[in-house]
Amino acid sequence: MTHVSKSLVFKLLVPTVLSAALMSCQRGSSSRGGLQVNFVGQGSYEIYKIAGEQPLQFVSETTAKFNEKVLLPPGSYMVLADCSSEVVNIYPSSEVTLTAHAVNFVPLQPPTDQDKFSVQCTRSERTHTRQNLQNHFSLAVLAGTRDLLVGMIPLRLELSPAETKESRVVSHVLSSISVAKATPDAADVFFVSPVGDINPYTESQNPGSRLYVLSGSYDLQLNGTEMTVDLREGEARVVEPGTLVIETSKHADLERAEKVSGAPLFAEINGEHFMDLNTPYPVLPGSIDVRLASSLRATNYDIEEGETLKIHARNVTVDLGCDDNDWACLGSRKVRLFAKDKNYHFAESQSDSPILFLEKDVDLGIEGSRNIKLKLSAGDDLKVKVGFLEVIPTPSFKPGVLTDLMRVEPNGGGLAGASLDMVLDKPTTMPLVAGYYRLAQYTFTTSDGGRRKNTHGVYITHGQRTKLEVQTYLTEKKMAIFSGAHEDSSKQ
Repeated sequence: MTHVSKSLVFKLLVPTVLSAALMSCQRGSSSRGGLQVNFVGQGSYEIYKIAGEQPLQFVSETTAKFNEKVLLPPGSYMVLADCSSEVVNIYPSSEVTLTAHAVNFVPLQPPTDQDKFSVQCTRSERTHTRQNLQNHFSLAVLAGTRDLLVGMIPLRLELSPAETKESRVVSHVLSSISVAKATPDAADVFFVSPVGDINPYTESQNPGSRLYVLSGSYDLQLNGTEMTVDLREGEARVVEPGTLVIETSKHADLERAEKVSGAPLFAEINGEHFMDLNTPYPVLPGSIDVRLASSLRATNYDIEEGETLKIHARNVTVDLGCDDNDWACLGSRKVRLFAKDKNYHFAESQSDSPILFLEKDVDLGIEGSRNIKLKLSAGDDLKVKVGFLEVIPTPSFKPGVLTDLMRVEPNGGGLAGASLDMVLDKPTTMPLVAGYYRLAQYTFTTSDGGRRKNTHGVYITHGQRTKLEVQTYLTEKKMAIFSGAHEDSSKQ
């Protein structure tokens, strides 16, 4: 039988007198009273002499053995056992008898040093002292109504003494839960909490070791994954975890991504847990949402007990042709990824850095030429080479002729769409995937009401700026504004 803990700490308002002093005081008193605590087993309990009530003061303490009478000077005493206490008054030549009951928590699977079982309780309401007992499977609890937190579940003990004041044994069979080790050197911790609003309390344990609890429903968490387990009384549940790996090509320059963006690439599990790439993680079986660092949405997967799930992330890099140390250029353009036939992007990152993605049919767009998209080919380590086009319009006025639209259109090469409408009286610079394009001008003629399209072919070279001068026609009013602004800038 486990002895009662002596870890109680009181705020003493007067110096504590040693138990030897109490015995001396007893020997000097001719009128003492007796105290005995009956118990079904062996062990000891604590006695504190109360010197004052407002505030509560203690002047001495001693220990006594169960089932043996101890003589005490008259006065008030606090008797402390496991998760319980009683205040007794000792009168001359009188005897007080209390009863402690054995409360046993029975593990059907013999515990090891690595297994865990906890009992928390309030030892004394008057002193607001609590006990946190670890791996104590047998308690000596004074008779009465006592509230315990066993594992994570509240348990009320109704230990009213019988008329004979005989001590009795109360037993509760424990269940156990554990998560097996995914690998022999796995160092991850799993967490267990009761289902519902029973108590906002969570226990942790190492994989391969048991956590003893009362029967009920529990939520398990491991590396951001969750599952619910229903435990019958005495049931021993061992969950076999799966293994999750987010793989990338060995050629993906993950360090460059951190240099350009200032943050490492990672994967996020179920919106709350971050994991490194190319690293196996034990996870609980069930549904898992995986989101990569640059993605705006997660992808759902299912994993079974004991399964190894390898998810391969492809990568693409938009290369602006920057020098290695030109930080004004590196990462200067946003890059967006689109699912097939979708106008809203699912991922956003920066140029000159690998962008990871899980989708198959993907289009790529670059900030500044938003409606022009490149269909990405299959495979890994994709590299998109980009140059710049600078369109320099020469505005003029010609009666009956008006340029009402000018834009860049791809000319094959897996590109589709068109740029936004360009300004007709100011230069425009835009990044474009290296390849062939057309600068399309749509001109309206008032004489016949016709709208004609004229094109200028241009080739964009990786890392270079290509200039293209074009004639545009403005209305008389806009031309006057343009001419005035141009004259003012020339004077300056």
